Amino acid sequence: TPIVHHTLLTQGIGESYLADMIAAWEDSLPPYMKLAYLPQPGLVRLRLTAKGDFNDLKEQVVFQIENLKQLIKEYLFGEEEDTIERVVAKLLTEKNLTLSLSESCTGGFISHLLTSIPGSSKYFIGSVISYDNKIKTNELNVDAEVLKKNGAVSEPVARQMAEGIRKKFGSDVSISTSGIAGPTGGSEHKPVGTVFIGVSVGDKTEVKKFQLGENRQRIIQVTATTALNMLRKMLL
Repeated sequence: TPIVHHTLLTQGIGESYLADMIAAWEDSLPPYMKLAYLPQPGLVRLRLTAKGDFNDLKEQVVFQIENLKQLIKEYLFGEEEDTIERVVAKLLTEKNLTLSLSESCTGGFISHLLTSIPGSSKYFIGSVISYDNKIKTNELNVDAEVLKKNGAVSEPVARQMAEGIRKKFGSDVSISTSGIAGPTGGSEHKPVGTVFIGVSVGDKTEVKKFQLGENRQRIIQVTATTALNMLRKMLL
């Protein structure tokens, strides 16, 4: 029996919310088509599988996938073998833009994802892993008073980190990450998993706050995926 698969990749929405969002579409699928939810840290892959002896099985899958894309377009970042880093790499290359990073809680993980792609030297300039506050002030020009008043894990600091690295390295766009990856270091006000991500593009810097649970490795992975997707959305 012929089998056809097609996978869509989403970011920024949990599996259960996604299921609610597309329930009517999923319920209307013919019996020989099944949708699988394949969650990974920071993203959910949706794989549609069709089995049957139909001449137009591929066309039927394409038709259903196009409908699904319309429903989830706000969260869709790629399909099939795409990764968020490859999608961002392609965008930066097409737009001829350079990127720099100031990573704190991700400890260089975003740099690692980007440099694992051949040809990344075209758009990736470099990063500062500004783990210590002294590096934030000395290398990134984060205001010491702002740091003292708000703490390193805060909106104003993430903003100044993103803008500071962009000016220092002279890149077109930049990303900053600052958070508490745990298992210690959290407080009532800022529990473990509190993360701020800054993305600076042109004269616009956007900073968002996230609560990403308590697993250190997962927090790092989800922060990286989320940061790259924030950049992708701003570039579009």
